[in-house]
Amino acid sequence: MSAPHGPAWEFLLLFVVVIGGPLLLERARAPGIIGLLLGGYAIGPNGLGWISHANDTLPDLGQLGLLYLMFVAGVELDLALLRAYRRSAVSFGLLTFAVPMAAGTAVGFTLGWSAPAAFLLGSLLASHTLIVYPLVRGAGLGSDPAVATAVGATVLTDTLALTVLAVVSGTSGSDASTGEVMVRLVAGFAVLGGFCFYTLPRAARWCFRRLGGERTVRYLVAVAGFLAAAVLAEVFGIEGIVGAFFAGLALNHLVPNEGRLMDRIDFFGAAVFIPVFLVSVGLILDPRVIAEPRTLGLAALFVVACLGGKVLAAWLARVLLGFSGARAGVLFALTAPQAAATLASTTIGYRIGLFGTTVVNAVLVLILVSLVVSPVAGRRFVRRVPRPSVTDRPLGSRVVVVVSTVDPSPEVFRVAARIAAPDGGVVHPVLLRRESDPAHDAAAVSALEAAANAHGVDGAGAVVVDRSLAAGVAHAAAAHLATLVVVDGPMWSGTAGVASPAPVLEYRGPEGALLHPPAPPDLAGELSRRASTPVDA
Repeated sequence: MSAPHGPAWEFLLLFVVVIGGPLLLERARAPGIIGLLLGGYAIGPNGLGWISHANDTLPDLGQLGLLYLMFVAGVELDLALLRAYRRSAVSFGLLTFAVPMAAGTAVGFTLGWSAPAAFLLGSLLASHTLIVYPLVRGAGLGSDPAVATAVGATVLTDTLALTVLAVVSGTSGSDASTGEVMVRLVAGFAVLGGFCFYTLPRAARWCFRRLGGERTVRYLVAVAGFLAAAVLAEVFGIEGIVGAFFAGLALNHLVPNEGRLMDRIDFFGAAVFIPVFLVSVGLILDPRVIAEPRTLGLAALFVVACLGGKVLAAWLARVLLGFSGARAGVLFALTAPQAAATLASTTIGYRIGLFGTTVVNAVLVLILVSLVVSPVAGRRFVRRVPRPSVTDRPLGSRVVVVVSTVDPSPEVFRVAARIAAPDGGVVHPVLLRRESDPAHDAAAVSALEAAANAHGVDGAGAVVVDRSLAAGVAHAAAAHLATLVVVDGPMWSGTAGVASPAPVLEYRGPEGALLHPPAPPDLAGELSRRASTPVDA
């Protein structure tokens, strides 16, 4: 007999930590992410030593998890909110980046660091991760102006932080002149931008429509997309996480936040890739280093520079943008957490020799403090912000397509997809049956989903059985919390006594569509513009 060793043993340790670490910490009312970091320490060379310094498997998987984390950060952002509140988002984004950036850079220079190390420290303190956003959205504030501003600002702050990272990593340890490095980086960003924002979305859309009937295909296309962007970035000396983040932004409008593809991306990210990255970071964690006065002193400086900068930026937003005190508090709660880009920049700074073990452990203390402070602040200020009306939801956020056959008109899905696209919404196909109709089977739902997938629709199919088609339409709208219902054919005409909770658009083929109340007066014009088909109110 011999002691456990080899890949099976290492993966067993990894998944035990992934399962048990967050559970134990969450029972102690601490963020689950800390359990992954502590679990990585426990099995790592500074803990029990079950994973040695010579192990390459977990660090390599951690690198893949880092790319996945940055891809998810880009694909999950609500770009519709950015467009709606772009002025306040850009203004606040510059504030919440510039203030901590300046403070962190000043700390670096005060400590006698080199310029690249100081700038990298400033950029990682200036970024943020929307860890508190689910809490805020769950409280019904997803469309609040302050929340929308913070979400939109995330695009700017993370892009700027990753740009600084790309410049610093590209110039550090290179024998080329600064001018040559900058030319290479500019050319790299141009090529990367063209690939991510022009080629990748078109290639993905083609694959989704031609191959999207298979549930795994869309997910694999998304994974291949961000890996291709990461490889292309590295060809030009840009960190792969920049390419992964840009790929997420580029595919954002093709992956609705409530669609099935996003469910798969979130599932595999939360279950495997992102936890593996966090555990791999925990391998570097060393409590002996954290307990040193120098580490604690650095951590205190980082906390003051980061959280102090975020507080000042939120206060300036209150003064300059006219937010209330409660909304300014929500801005701080959303932009204070340090996780994704912070860990990414710290890991890369350690890898290229700009940061030592002491700095890495001090940053981990900062992350811990930010993850404790932010939810507390979020819960406190969220209670004081008025809830928006349910009717304020964007028109295309949840579109339900109701059909009575598994072979409906292809154009009805195209119309629904066009309406949902500007709001980054999801389209759910629903097969409607009367109680007197023959029973349906699973093949009917699969056929409906296949027909929808062929036209870029990513929502989950469902069957509604009711006493009449009109009642079925109303119940389907209520069950899916629809903002708009698109019906294929005259299912809604002559429906006295039946009320739908959402406007109903009756698609009539080439002759156009008929809009049924309740609907604002200008809704028909907006639908005509989006759907590219005449709509009569």
